Amino acid sequence: MWSEPAPEQAGELRKESGMDLFERLQGMKVLLVEDEPLIRDSLRRFFANENCAIMAVETGEDALEIVKGNGCDIIIADYRLPGMDGLEFLKRAQRLNARFKKILLTAYMTEAVIAEAFRLGVHEFIEKPFSTEDLEEALVRILEKR
Repeated sequence: MWSEPAPEQAGELRKESGMDLFERLQGMKVLLVEDEPLIRDSLRRFFANENCAIMAVETGEDALEIVKGNGCDIIIADYRLPGMDGLEFLKRAQRLNARFKKILLTAYMTEAVIAEAFRLGVHEFIEKPFSTEDLEEALVRILEKR
């Protein structure tokens, strides 16, 4: 379900991108909305190991409270969440702050999900299972689009 790239792969990715990804992420507000504790905790540790803080919550409702109070630069949201799904969360969050970049995590990559995600302006999709390298590549792409 979850795998981290070998250190040399991560270094190559950062060199290829022409920037240090995690240096760019420092100071940015990154929110992770993921109900799977293993993924949520692993990503929190992964970012912390790179000296980057992320806010990580389990539900769309909890995430909306963070968006209301803090705003966000990047939101990484799972599609399947308890309560409202990830797309409904992104729709509601966008009403509060339309300027954040959106990454959707999903194991349910259907045409309907993709169409709705595009309509909401999702910038990147990451299909589960995924590696930290997949996430790094998506982050590099959305930062390059700024």
